[in-house]
This record gives sequence, C-alpha cells and structure tokens, in this order.
Amino acid sequence: MADAEPQGQAQEEEGQQPQLQVQRQQQQPPQPNQQQPLRSIISRQQSYVRFINRTQRSVHVLWVNYVGKFQLYKTLPPGAQYDINTYVTHPWVFRDAETGAVLLVNSVEVFYPKPVFPEGHALYGPVSPYRIPVYISIPLYTLLERAAQVVGSCLKNPMLAYSLDIPKNLMSVIANWVV
Repeated sequence: MADAEPQGQAQEEEGQQPQLQVQRQQQQPPQPNQQQPLRSIISRQQSYVRFINRTQRSVHVLWVNYVGKFQLYKTLPPGAQYDINTYVTHPWVFRDAETGAVLLVNSVEVFYPKPVFPEGHALYGPVSPYRIPVYISIPLYTLLERAAQVVGSCLKNPMLAYSLDIPKNLMSVIANWVV
C-alpha cells in the first residue's frame, strides 16, 4: 500500500476562501470529549501485520483511507490469514462479509498498527520477516442483536422488517441496523 497524499482539495463554502476557513478552524479550541474522525494520517512509520480470521465467517478487511472512507483490501475466508505492510497511523476495521456486522480485532473495533523499531530495520531491511499477529473475532451479541442480524440478512430492504409478524422491538432493531 503506497503512502501517498490524498487526492482532491478542501471544499470551498459559498463565497469563502479556503484559507479563511482553515484559519477559523484553527482558532476554535478542541472540545474535551470531541473525538477526531476515523481516518488515516500520512505516516512514514511502517508496520508489518498478519490479520488472522478466528471466526467461522468470511471477513472483509477494510482500511480507513485519508478521507475516512472504508476501502476493501481483502475478504478472508474462515480461519485464513493475510499479511500486509501498513503504517502506524492507518486504522483498520473488520466486518462480517455476509451481514456487515462489526467484528473485533484484538478485542477492539478499530486496529491501529504498532511501529517497527529502528533495530528491526537495521536487522531485516524494509520488510520484516516477523509480523504482528492481529486476531479477528466475533463480539458477544445479545440474542436480540443476533436475531436482527439473521433476519436482516434475509431482507432486501431493512424497512421490510415492519411488514413481518415479529415482535416490534425486533422490527425496529432490524430496520435501524447500520451496516
């Protein structure tokens, strides 16, 4: 994966110069509980990882690009692994290929690679023979959540849940399921 600058430029608001918009953003102090958007940041610190699918499901391996969009890199079959060279500030997420359900990686929803130490570069060069193992697993779902996943995967449109003869709380969970 090449570490290149993102394509495109800042969007202009009506009648404003992009430089004025940047200055205004810099003057506003960050809010204490405000989270930064999930996206990759330019980095030169390499990391070598091995994604290991410990589920019985096919898993989409998704890189979060520079603008926060998920980019599919690989679909791992059950029990498979995938070696990738990445960068420290590049987040990765994992989804069930069939249902789109969030999967965990090392017990969290977002994986941030660890850096390769300079000693490793001196010994092994740009590609390390040792990779950081990253384990993909299924979170513990409630019965309601799992039922919504199964029923929702059978529907062409989640709003069709309201036409089924099922409990109302299951209808709303299916209809509001965010994939």
